[in-house]
Amino acid sequence: MFTSLAFALSLAAAPQASNPSFNCSRASTPSEHAICAEPRLGRLDRRLADRYVAVRRSMTPAQREALTRDQRWFLGARDEWQENHTRGGFRDFDDLSARMTERIAFLDQLRTQPATHLQGVWRNAAGTVDIRTLEKGQVSVQINAAHPVNARWTCDVSGRGRVGDRAITLDGGDGWRVRVSLDRGVLKVEELTPASRTIRPYCGANGHVDGTYFLTR
Repeated sequence: MFTSLAFALSLAAAPQASNPSFNCSRASTPSEHAICAEPRLGRLDRRLADRYVAVRRSMTPAQREALTRDQRWFLGARDEWQENHTRGGFRDFDDLSARMTERIAFLDQLRTQPATHLQGVWRNAAGTVDIRTLEKGQVSVQINAAHPVNARWTCDVSGRGRVGDRAITLDGGDGWRVRVSLDRGVLKVEELTPASRTIRPYCGANGHVDGTYFLTR
């Protein structure tokens, strides 16, 4: 009897897999209210939160810090889409279910061991960096990004060259340069602004590719 009672109490105290990762009585954002209103979304939110915690736990402090920033970016984009999902320019893009499913897949693909080389496919909430080895000691770099809410801007920049000091710098055009380097196990992309501060020729209005990217499997 006591064993059964203890088991029942443990089940009652444990978070249910069908429930969201947060207390619905304290839901405050548009996406949180939508998640609480539909059990299927609640289950996805729980899966996403559990996967995020597990992946983050296996990372180094520098990687964890970067993933925390990226997760905030993802959640902010999720909220903005939900708040505007019936409007033109928003409704044709991924809904909450698709966004959370894709984010879970992203987390599943991450390599948590700190990277020691540039080559590979790197991703974050907005884009992808594909770095491949070429002949004669050169590498190719392809960077693509889009605003994570509704692709209101997109970016596309590429180039090739030799890796020096675990970094490579691309010519972005109009004086812009894009530097790609390893930084404590993750990929750091920096946009080097010309003195004239012209619009990025490789991005739409307000677009950018700078930030931290994570190596994927």
